[in-house]
Amino acid sequence: MSLPLTKAPPSSRWHLERSVFLWQLLLAGAVLLLVGIALTIPSTVSNPELFFLGVAVVFATTAGAGVVPWGRLGKRWTILVPLLDIFAIVMLRVAEPALGAGLFLVFPVLWMATYFGLAGAIAGPVVSTALLIAGLFVVQDPTSGTRVIGALIIPVVLIFISTATYVGTRKTQAQRVLLRQQSELLESAFDRARRDERTLDQVMNTVSFGVVAINRFGRHTIVNRTYRRWLDDFGTPGSSYSPVVGYREDGVTPLAEGERPLERMLRGESFENLIVWYGEPGEKRLALGMTSRPFTNTDGKRDGAVMVSRDLTAELDAIRARDDLVASVSHELRTPLTSILGYLDLVLDSDSLSGQDREHVDVALANADRLLSIVSDLLLASQKENAGFLLTFAPTDLAVLAKQSIQSLKPTADERRISLLLTSIGSPIVYADEFRVRQVIDNLLSNAVKYNHPGGRVSVAVVGDDAEVEIFVSDTGRGMTAEEQKSLFQRFYRAESVRNSTIHGTGLGLAISQEIVQAHDGNIRMSASSPAGTTMVITLPREPEEDE
Repeated sequence: MSLPLTKAPPSSRWHLERSVFLWQLLLAGAVLLLVGIALTIPSTVSNPELFFLGVAVVFATTAGAGVVPWGRLGKRWTILVPLLDIFAIVMLRVAEPALGAGLFLVFPVLWMATYFGLAGAIAGPVVSTALLIAGLFVVQDPTSGTRVIGALIIPVVLIFISTATYVGTRKTQAQRVLLRQQSELLESAFDRARRDERTLDQVMNTVSFGVVAINRFGRHTIVNRTYRRWLDDFGTPGSSYSPVVGYREDGVTPLAEGERPLERMLRGESFENLIVWYGEPGEKRLALGMTSRPFTNTDGKRDGAVMVSRDLTAELDAIRARDDLVASVSHELRTPLTSILGYLDLVLDSDSLSGQDREHVDVALANADRLLSIVSDLLLASQKENAGFLLTFAPTDLAVLAKQSIQSLKPTADERRISLLLTSIGSPIVYADEFRVRQVIDNLLSNAVKYNHPGGRVSVAVVGDDAEVEIFVSDTGRGMTAEEQKSLFQRFYRAESVRNSTIHGTGLGLAISQEIVQAHDGNIRMSASSPAGTTMVITLPREPEEDE
């Protein structure tokens, strides 16, 4: 029935003292109303002395409820208040039963059933009933059956009230415990959410790429420190999330209205590796590679978007510097090569040249021509805008070109004991630029020999049908991984395993070969690659499509 006498926290002590006083104040108000009724109707109270003694006990108990430090004494001492109330109410009831003061016993019974559990629920009706019966037999005539029956009705009512209060209190306490547990779970979840939010905020402000996120209403929810710094570098107002002027990948063409990355993100568009330049040409500039993805909720409706930006300024500047270097070196090589070709032509025009010497000069002239062509390709690859190849179309026998290419590479293949095989099926004639197609075949055969194993094999098959001719170049070399194949035709790309080897190359061969084949309306691809070898396929139409 009682709680341990422990020192409660200040807030708990204040709550206990306030509850005791409010309960008692409610009863005191009811008794005060009863006193007013008794004073208004003369000769109502049959035993005034006992009546006003009971009133005095109620008001004295109320005063005590307000001044006694119940929080320090402990909850168990508060049971004195309802017990004194029961005693005082029984005196009022005994003094004049007609006033119905016995109904006031409901107040202390409710109090005890609410605050003292099962023991209080039992003690309230038992004490009230005992005092009522004692008062009935001590003060009144015990032979009056009507008074006895009237006195016994009140305990029955109190028992029902006490039981209902106890049951209701238990349910309320159970619900309160459940609500407290749910509240703790919610607080824990909220704390985790706040920790996750702080962690996310720290991560977003630590990474070196810019992040901008919006909700479904288009309001910005994330603008990390890196992106904000980029905006500040170009004087962008704090209320804006994109510089006013941006340029396309070429760095000089302004973005039109509606083309800006932020506008596209707000429209829910998805884009990847969009390169945008900020800053005026000739001044401080920033190149960003931007990727945006929209969010969707469980219903499939748009629920915001995120855009991630990466600083590509240094990378693009390095690529531009590399292209400028390649262009400069290639341009410097063209002059001596042109001079070599001129003097070789003069040597061939000499009548004193013997047959064997003329053959040697022819070989030197042919290789000098090829070297000049490669230098021209390097210049073409380094141009900002590819002007394309100048092609001269004529009937071309691809089987003959493949045979010539094999013959030119045979000395190199023989040094590594690599066998070269040629097969031709169907008509190999196409309408193409013989020199450029030979350049493509030479490149594929050179790679097949260069990256092959000693004692390996290279097979060339020329297969023609009514619409097109295909050239298959297969080797027994090291092959390429799936990741390496993704960058197969990228300019200046060389696989990691090749860069770490003694095999030299520029990484331009396949890129230029692809451009040549595409200029013929054809296709070049890798059809198979494994540790056992690689197969490259060139597809050329019989005749290229006419430009409309």
